[in-house]
Amino acid sequence: MVQETGDMSPLARRSGAAPGLLRYDRPAEYREYALVRDVMVPMRDGVRLATDLYFPASEGKPVAGSFPVIVDRTPYDKVQRALAANDPDFFARRGYVFVFQDSRGHGRSEGEFRIYLDEGRDGYDLLEWIGRQPWSNGKVGTSGYSYDCATQMALAREGAPNLAAMFPAFGTADYHQDTEACGGAFRLAHNLFYSLHHARMDRNTLADPVLAASIAEAEEHVYEWFKRPLAKHLSIFERLPNVQAWYRDWIDHQDHDDYWKQNGYYYEGCYDRFADIPMFFYGGLYDFLLRGTMVNYQGLSRRHRSPTYFVLGPSCHGPVRARKTWQGDVDFGPDAYVDWNHLRLAFFDRVLKGMPVAVLNDEPRVRVFVMGGGSGRRNPDGRMEHGGRWITAGDWPVPGALEERLYLHGDGALRRQPPVFGVPPTTYSYDPGNPCPQIGGNYTYPFSTGPQDQVCRPGTLGCTDHLPLESRPDVLSFRTPPLERATEVVGPLGVTLYVSSSAVDTDFTAKLIDVYPPNADYPRGYAMILIDGIRRMRYRKSLERAELMTPGEVYEVTIDLWATANRFERGHRIRLDISSSNFPTFDPNPNTGEPIGYHTHAVTARNTVFHDAAHPSHLLLQLLPA
Repeated sequence: MVQETGDMSPLARRSGAAPGLLRYDRPAEYREYALVRDVMVPMRDGVRLATDLYFPASEGKPVAGSFPVIVDRTPYDKVQRALAANDPDFFARRGYVFVFQDSRGHGRSEGEFRIYLDEGRDGYDLLEWIGRQPWSNGKVGTSGYSYDCATQMALAREGAPNLAAMFPAFGTADYHQDTEACGGAFRLAHNLFYSLHHARMDRNTLADPVLAASIAEAEEHVYEWFKRPLAKHLSIFERLPNVQAWYRDWIDHQDHDDYWKQNGYYYEGCYDRFADIPMFFYGGLYDFLLRGTMVNYQGLSRRHRSPTYFVLGPSCHGPVRARKTWQGDVDFGPDAYVDWNHLRLAFFDRVLKGMPVAVLNDEPRVRVFVMGGGSGRRNPDGRMEHGGRWITAGDWPVPGALEERLYLHGDGALRRQPPVFGVPPTTYSYDPGNPCPQIGGNYTYPFSTGPQDQVCRPGTLGCTDHLPLESRPDVLSFRTPPLERATEVVGPLGVTLYVSSSAVDTDFTAKLIDVYPPNADYPRGYAMILIDGIRRMRYRKSLERAELMTPGEVYEVTIDLWATANRFERGHRIRLDISSSNFPTFDPNPNTGEPIGYHTHAVTARNTVFHDAAHPSHLLLQLLPA
């Protein structure tokens, strides 16, 4: 156990909160903080978890007394996580004790790491331990994003004691639907990269240079591994049986079965177990866990009397640093930055200290960044100026939003008018050996994330040319005429397609795109992806049970596009791209109907989209009133 003291971190010396969002800050009560490292907190099974304690301090010593406590539990090494994004000293100097704990088996904690599955019980035991400490006043708030959001949700589902408030950010509601898969399709890039990431952090890897080199080699050649059947990936983790075990489970449990209902993976069916306490959900429009953030907010805010807040910003996965106002190739303007320290401080001051935080007392509890309204030109940093602004609302989805359908037509148009009878369908060939590349969107690792122009370029996986994606023969593009007035699309989205295939199983994908007209900086215009989704056809009826197709039969299928918030300016077009692959976000469907991950061959599918009066394929939007 080591004790350290320090004054303000470089980040903490900044003043002022996020422009355009929560203009909240207050001076530090204590210039110093005291850090006690690696307190080994015992769990119920005797395993001890390394825990850092950050105290308010004066003259090099922790201040006497009891304080509200903020907890973050992480598998990513609590020291590195604190430096990277969480700033526990920021809160210690404002009168909180910040407790940072390594998950079992990672960092300096004892035990074996089992991804997600021990976090509920261990979190319960930590909060019980905190309740017995003299420096705790009995009010515990939790904080963290990504995996650190799951650790919060897991201890809440477990019924942890002393829990008074939660700030879950960028997290899952159902790991099977949000993270491991989407629409029944295996999330290839995330699952393999994420398992490699944990393999690199495993203490066996850290202690064995040969093993570390083999993991590094797999990461270096991950593009080649992407092309192999999923079960072949298991050989990468031959010397890490715990990692191999969960990767095998993810492959073998393609159905949404009881495996995915375990605590750590699943919350949306267990909200009745959550204490009625204040919660603050924070997510990003380009986050691959956007669905989870929305579902958690909706499920818990409708059950609880305690205040539940919701902020949706223009970010990818995780809070941004250093006043960053851009994602991908696009800048959203000065109001886009969210200072999540001040966001959390406003919340915890309000609910743990009972301070009169006007921005949370008086304003509506939902804040959403509506992208758009910018010049569309290239800024000095080389990014397209898309712009945006914050709106407030009483709930999510935004009350009063208007539902609109845009129908797919055989001439490639998206129109409000339904199609007529007698229009022939559109057919294309989907070759699993030549999948459509993913360029931007809610893509996780580690290539072109966020808003991107839908044009191939060097370095993009799967791209072999410099042409627009819509020029591929396996991409169907449907677009509106240039808009006569600005249209703000804010809220849930979905696509209904009437389709058939020559195969017994295949995928259908959809991408929503804001198409800029040409200008001097972008002579072909700029096709900015907003959101994308997928449906694996064997799961067209239910994620719980696969059912293969009859070749040639027409099926109605929905693709959940989750949500967006974007202003399509006058002269822009709304575009919907339909295809059958987003690589390497999802594993290319081999079209054979064999067990996913274990296929022995692949076939090309002839996939057909119908767009006539009997089969009115359409895009469903939510529009803000003019």
